[in-house]
Parts: sequence; structure tokens; C-alpha cells
Amino acid sequence: MYKALYRKYRSKSFDQMLGQEFIVKSLKNQIINNEISHAYLFSGTRGTGKTSAAKIFARAVNCENPIDGNPCNKCESCTSILNDLNMDVVEMDAASNNGVDDIRQLKEKVIYPPTSLKYKVYIIDEVHMLSKGAFNALLKILEEPPRHLIFILATTEIEKIPATILSRTQKFEFKRIAINEIIKNLKSITEEEGKSLDDEVYLLIAKNADGSMRDALSVLDQLLSFDIKNMTIEDAVNILGISSQEAIFKFTNALINRDLIGAVNAIDELADQGKDFLSLNNQLLGHFRDLMLVKTLQEPEKLVFSTYLKEFKAQAQNSDLDRILEIIDGLKDLQTNIKYAENPRILMEMTSLKICSEPSQKSLWDNIKNLRERIESLEEGRTQSFKREDPSDIIKKEKESQVIHKSENENFVPSPILEDRVEKKEGLPLENESEEESFDLKTPEAKEILKESKEFDDENNKEEILSLKDIREDWPKILDNLKAINQVALAGVLIDAKVHSFANNLLDITFAEGHVFHIRVVNDPERLEIIKSLLKKRYNRDIEVRFSLEKDITAEKLENLFEKNIINRK
Repeated sequence: MYKALYRKYRSKSFDQMLGQEFIVKSLKNQIINNEISHAYLFSGTRGTGKTSAAKIFARAVNCENPIDGNPCNKCESCTSILNDLNMDVVEMDAASNNGVDDIRQLKEKVIYPPTSLKYKVYIIDEVHMLSKGAFNALLKILEEPPRHLIFILATTEIEKIPATILSRTQKFEFKRIAINEIIKNLKSITEEEGKSLDDEVYLLIAKNADGSMRDALSVLDQLLSFDIKNMTIEDAVNILGISSQEAIFKFTNALINRDLIGAVNAIDELADQGKDFLSLNNQLLGHFRDLMLVKTLQEPEKLVFSTYLKEFKAQAQNSDLDRILEIIDGLKDLQTNIKYAENPRILMEMTSLKICSEPSQKSLWDNIKNLRERIESLEEGRTQSFKREDPSDIIKKEKESQVIHKSENENFVPSPILEDRVEKKEGLPLENESEEESFDLKTPEAKEILKESKEFDDENNKEEILSLKDIREDWPKILDNLKAINQVALAGVLIDAKVHSFANNLLDITFAEGHVFHIRVVNDPERLEIIKSLLKKRYNRDIEVRFSLEKDITAEKLENLFEKNIINRK
């Protein structure tokens, strides 16, 4: 009967094991020094040598002539174990013997001493498959084991093992075997079988094995069964149903460059070749992983094992790292869904179209960043508009302003009372806004200021048609009038206001949403009276003024562009 390569070339001594040097050294030292524990736990991914190490250890502890911690494989004990003829070494599969009754039967057997060997060894594969009751029964054995008993537990999912079991075992973590070691072993076995493969084929097998020597040998077994004296990469790709690197580069270039037609055509070409879409997606993920590392690392050769490294570097130069990460994210989601899809081609096409058509996350974040910077600059400008000025500077600026706007306000003469009032304000607490706005329109001082203000000429006092356009054009002058009567802070607040509408002698003035403080300031009865008085002086009519908040159009647009819960509207 034909024997599979992974069984035929299974390691028979610790020295033949690949990629587990530290574990091998520890186990050999225990055997040499006769420091054998009663329970071991071997964990790690599939095909890394856990069961092989357990069988070697079972022979080594019972070997009549051990050689530097290795079994001799020649004595009666070793040969009987190798040929599965010794009843004192038992290998169990916990997946099919996971009940509490199975472990109770085991408990009844282990109490008896070995018949021909020094130790009774029980190897339990996939131990994480045991039920809770079975683990409790096993725990009782591990707590009080007989002196002649050794348990070797093997698992690929150590996180499922109860802590009470873990604490009673020596734990050894088997790591994935390096690609170089897998290739070296594959070449050695191929030579023994009298065959040869191209170097690219060995690399293809090793990369797809994902650190598992057993998986690599299974693939090699499949290739060698075609009885081709020297197998090329094209032969291997066709036999294994793996897409060629040329097709993969064509497909990935289409995804990177957002080429919808190229991506769909590439899928159609691969489908005609009968490629499995789950395997294809695995290849794509592996390709973009290598591309990501080539794009990021200065020496990608240490982590990217490929004969197409030159092509990867060329593709990386024409790719953006953010774009590569976006594609990996899309393919990752596809990997989960495609396993259970009745028509995986549709999912592959749909995902490819999404990847090619969706806007770049980088561009979206850039837009948000630009919006944030604009908002911050606006807020910073608004803050500067509220900065308090030195009273002496106010008088100086007002005098300069009178010269600049002489043509507009040539009849305006600053009141001497105003200068006295400004000088008196020196030394007042600048932080207290209410103290600055203590101007009372009913006081004789205020009446005299308004009386002495000759800014409004006779033409403006005549009754005439007043439009919204007129008020908007005059608005800067109105703010200057406020400053002239020492209402600098009020003018600063109204800088952010917008003259919204005017009808039936009702003037609507709005602030952007969030300016609640501004509304509270301008709606103060005294300040409102000041504004109405200035308007009456200018336009010779009683004008009612109403302040309100307008809808935040910018936030609304952001909510339409993104989701409402993303936008923080204060």
C-alpha cells in the first residue's frame, strides 16, 4: 500500500525535527537528566511537529540505548513502538473520544503498570475537543498520576484548555516552520524520490503551506503523482488550480488603479480557468500583504519570499499605501462571506466594483480636515474680534476712522464727553462684560452724546423708501456709530450678525447656529434700545429689531454627506 509522503518522511528523532530547536533541546535535556514530568502540553498550528515530537518522546523515555536524548530506533522497545505493536503507548483522538465515559475508562486502564516498557505513555490529540465533564475526569488523573504514567496532550487551540489542566502540565508552543526550512526539506525529499521541480515551484508550495510541513508534503505528494521528470511553475499552477502570478498582477493592478472593466475582465478570465474563488481571494490577500511590506520596508526580502520581487517593487512605486490598506480591508470582509456563498463569483465581482468605485478614505479625511481647519480659523477670528482694546487706543482709532470715512460721515464730530467717558473707563475690570456695557441710554450723559452726534445729515432724515439692500450697505457704518458711542463690545458682537430680511419696518438679524451668547447680549433691553435709536436717527423712522439663530447649513451638509451621529452639533 502506498504511504503518503508526510507519513513516510515523518521525523524519527529530535534531530530531524524542523524549526523547533528550543523545544527539542528542552525535551532532550529532560531525558538525559532523567527529569521526566508526568504531563506535557504541545500546542501550535497544524503540521508543525506536535504529534511527531510526542511519538519521539514516547520512544526516547522507553529506549534501552538512548543517544544524546534521542531514541536509538533499533532496540526492541523502539521498534515495537515504531510499528504500533506496543500496548503501553496509546494514541487517542479526543475529537472522537471526547465524552466523560471515555476518560473514565482511560482512568481505569492507566492505574495498571506497563507490560513491557518503563513508562506508559498516552498521547491525546486535539485535546481541546474534550467535554467539560471529560476535562474534570482527566484532571483527577493529572492530580494524582501513577509513577509509571506520562500524558502528552496536543492541541491547536490552547485557549480552550481549562486553566486547571494548564497548571498541571509543562507547556511547549510549536511555532510555524520557516519557508526556507520547508523548501530545503522539500528539495531533499524530491531528490530521494528521484524527481525534480523548478525553484519557483518549491517557493509556491512553501508559501501556500503557511508554516505547516505536513501541508507542504501533501501538496508535493500531489505534484509528484503526475510523474513529470522536471515540473515547471506552469505545470504546478495548472495542477493545483492556483492562479498564475501574471494573472494576479493583472487583477491587482486593476484594483489599485480603479479600473472597473479590467477587474471584471480579470475575474471572467480566472473563472473560465475554473479557479476556486476562495483560493483566489487568499492569493489576493497574500499578494497585497507582500505589496504592503515591499511598500513599507527598506529590506522587504527578509519577510517577502517571492521570485517576483522586482515586479512587486515596480507595483509598489505606482501604489499608495492607503490604497493598499483599503483593498486589503475590502478583501478581508470578502474572505468571511465567500465561504458560505452559493455563487462566490457574484461576491467577488461586487467587492471588486466597490473597491474600484468607492471614494478614497484619504480624500474623505482630507475634506474633513480642511473643514475642521476652516472652522477653527473662523472661531479664532471670532475670538480675536472680542479682544478688549486699550481705552487710549480706542480714541486714536476712532480719530483715524473719522479721517478715512470723512466722505461718509463728514458731519460726524466726536463728543468731548465721549473722550472723557473713555478716559474714565481705564482701570475697570476688562473681563466683566456687564461692567463694560453699563451705558444707560436714559442718563443725561447718553442723551447728550446722541444729541451731539451730527453724523446724520438732513437728507437721511427725510422719509423715503428703505430697502433691505440699503440697510445691508449701511451696516458697517451702523457698527462704526456704535463704536463712536462707546459700544465697542456690542459692535464686536454684531460683526458676526447677518442682516436677514426687512419688511413692514421689522428688521430680522440672524446669528449662525451656536451663537447663543450673542443672542443673549443683543436682546438686553438697553442694548436693543441703543440699536433702535441709531436706526431711527439714520432712517428717520421707528424700526423694530428681532434677533434669532439661523439654521446651520454647514452642519446639515455634513450630515447629508456622512451619518448624523458622526457630526457633533453643539
